[in-house]
Amino acid sequence: MDLETLRKIKPSEFADAADGYRALSDRADASMDDLTNRVSPGMRPLQGEAANAAVKQIQKLVENFHYTQTECGLISAALNGFSYDIEAAKKKLDAALADAEAHKFTVNSDGSVTYPAASNGDTPDLAPGGNSTSETVPTAQAVNRQAGNFDPNPHFLLAQDCADRIGEALKEATEADVKWAPKIQALTADDDLTVSDRDWADVRSDTSGVAKAGGDYFDHIGEPPQARDSKAERGVVEVAQCRGTSRVPGGPS
Repeated sequence: MDLETLRKIKPSEFADAADGYRALSDRADASMDDLTNRVSPGMRPLQGEAANAAVKQIQKLVENFHYTQTECGLISAALNGFSYDIEAAKKKLDAALADAEAHKFTVNSDGSVTYPAASNGDTPDLAPGGNSTSETVPTAQAVNRQAGNFDPNPHFLLAQDCADRIGEALKEATEADVKWAPKIQALTADDDLTVSDRDWADVRSDTSGVAKAGGDYFDHIGEPPQARDSKAERGVVEVAQCRGTSRVPGGPS
């Protein structure tokens, strides 16, 4: 992910999209429960071919709602996971950009930081300015810090610190993108009304993939809340789905 993309990205948009899929998942879950607990029991006394056919259609509809509830829940979890990861990287970038601006440095499109000529106070002569590029390897960062102790321009260390933080933010954002993009793209469904064994096999695979990718996010959500907090409760449902503690990942209950 490049600097301009991370600068412009809005993690809240992904979280908002996740909320939409969560709402759809909740509606599908409510419809499934209504059919299972109210409509189907009410039809049991009915006899005849038409009644039997209607019961079978209701069972198929229940399975469709079940599948919709599951897939939308997984999409919500994946989008929230990406939002969580990318927000951490963006906060790191924004902080580094703010520091660079405060010192009147120029941040270039490749993430390098240009700093002006300056005096260290020991001499009226200005030490030339320069351009700092990011180092994300700790050993290289340590070498740069040592070099900064001998650089006559007091801006060197500050600019190098900004460049390193920008580089770390871009690295984390790229890792988040590489981690989540294939998981989200895999969350597709056939455009038919038949929920097959292959569909449920895909659900199990998707669940495993999202759970593995979202380890940090699910740990951040934590355990079920004591109070009724809608955001926390939504997160708990995501953890349950992706860690196999709910009814949904294994197929119809």
